[in-house]
Amino acid sequence: MREVLEEVLKDVVPSEELRRKAEKAAEELEKRLKEKLKNYPDLEFRFLGSFARDTWLPESLEIDVFVLFPESYTEEELERIGLEIGKSVLDEFELRYAAHPYVHGKVLGVEADVVPCYKLRSAEKIKSAVDRTPFHHEWLKDRIKGKENDVRLLKRFLKASNLYGAEYKVRGFSGYLCELLVVFYGSFENLVKEAAKWRRDLVIDVAKGKVYRKKGLKNIFVVDPVDEKRNVAANLSVDNLAKFVEKCRLFIENPSKEFFYPEREKINDEKLEKELESRFVYEISFEKPAIVEDNLYPQLERACRKISEFLENNDFEVIKTGHFVKDDTCLIYVETAFERLGKIKKHFGPPFEVYEHAMRFIKKEREYKHFFEDGKYVTYVRRKYTQADEAIRDCIRNHWKSLGADVGEKIRSGVVKRVITPSPETKEFIWEFLKLKA
Repeated sequence: MREVLEEVLKDVVPSEELRRKAEKAAEELEKRLKEKLKNYPDLEFRFLGSFARDTWLPESLEIDVFVLFPESYTEEELERIGLEIGKSVLDEFELRYAAHPYVHGKVLGVEADVVPCYKLRSAEKIKSAVDRTPFHHEWLKDRIKGKENDVRLLKRFLKASNLYGAEYKVRGFSGYLCELLVVFYGSFENLVKEAAKWRRDLVIDVAKGKVYRKKGLKNIFVVDPVDEKRNVAANLSVDNLAKFVEKCRLFIENPSKEFFYPEREKINDEKLEKELESRFVYEISFEKPAIVEDNLYPQLERACRKISEFLENNDFEVIKTGHFVKDDTCLIYVETAFERLGKIKKHFGPPFEVYEHAMRFIKKEREYKHFFEDGKYVTYVRRKYTQADEAIRDCIRNHWKSLGADVGEKIRSGVVKRVITPSPETKEFIWEFLKLKA
C-alpha cells in the first residue's frame, strides 16, 4: 500500500510552480483587501479553507477569503458591503449563493471566493452556516500540520468515485469532514483500514477521541469539534457511505493507483440499445428552473419520489428513478417493470359475515359480476391507466404541484417519451442508470 500511495502523491501534491502562482495571487488579494478595508476599519479578513491549511489539490486550487463583520451590522448591510468588497478585489466575478450571496471570481488567473460572515464569540451562536467556518479553521489549523498530504490522498480517493463534496448534488464528504477524519485516524492509511469496518450506527467524536455505536442511528454521526450538536457528515447519504466502505475494503484487498483516478467506461452502443429495447425506461425532459443547485436537486428527488408513488398506486412496479441536469434542461428517468397492464384489476369487498357491508357491496351498480375469494367479496374494475407513459403524463400534467415548487411549474409542460436510442449527451448517464457492464 505504501508504494501505491507514494506514487499517487506525485499527482496530488501541487508543484512548486503552481504553489508560487497561488501565493502570488493570495498576496495580491491581500493587498487589495487591505486597501479596500481602509473604508471599513471595523472589518477584518482571513484566509480560510483548504488553501489556508495547504490541503488543496492541484486541480482544484481556490483561495477562500472571509470578510468578518461585527454583530452590529444588519444582515442586509453584511450582504451589500460584502458583495461590494468582493466585486472590487477580484479581476472577474459572478455572484453565487450559499447561506447568503458571496462573490466568486479570479485574481491573477486563480479562482477565489470572497465570503462575508459575522465575527462571533461562539460557534453555537452562529447566524448562518458560513459563520462557523472561522471556528473550523481555528480548530484544525495546527492539528492538520504534517497530515496535509494524507488529506490530499483522501480527497483524490473520494473524487475518483464521485464521493467528494457535501452539496446536495453529490451528498458525499466535505473538505472539512476529510480533514477531521485524517486528524482523528492520524493518516490516510489508518483511516482506510478503520473505515472498512464502519457501520451506519457509528459515532465518531473527534474532539474527545472516541468511537462508539449508537442504537437506532440511521447514518454515521461525526461530531463537530466546535459544535457538538452538529453532525459534520449530515449531508453524506447512507448509500455513499456504503460505497466508501466498499471502496476501502477493495483497496485494502488489492491496493492500486486505479482507486485514485476516475474510471471511464467504454460504452457499447449496440448493447445499450438492445438493453433499452428489452426494458421500459421513460424520460421526462423539461426546462431547468432558475434556482440554485442546493434547491434544485432536493426538488428533483422529490419529483422522482412522487412520480414513483403515483405509478405504484396505479399498479406499475417501479424499478428505479433518477435525474440528470444538462445545461438548461432537467431530465427525469423512470424505469418500470412492464410497459402495459391489463384493462381490469380485482376490487376486494368485505367478508360475507359482515351483513351490512356485504349488502351494500352487492347492491352497488357494477360493470362486472361479483364472486368470492377466501370468503371475501371480489369484483373487477377497470384501471384508469393501462400504459406507463400515459400515467406519467397524467401525473406531471395534473399533479405537478406536489412535484416541488419550482420543478413542478416547469415539469407540467415537460415531454415524456420511452427511451430507445439515447442522445449522445445522456448516453453515459443511462448506461450507469441501467447498471450495464462493458
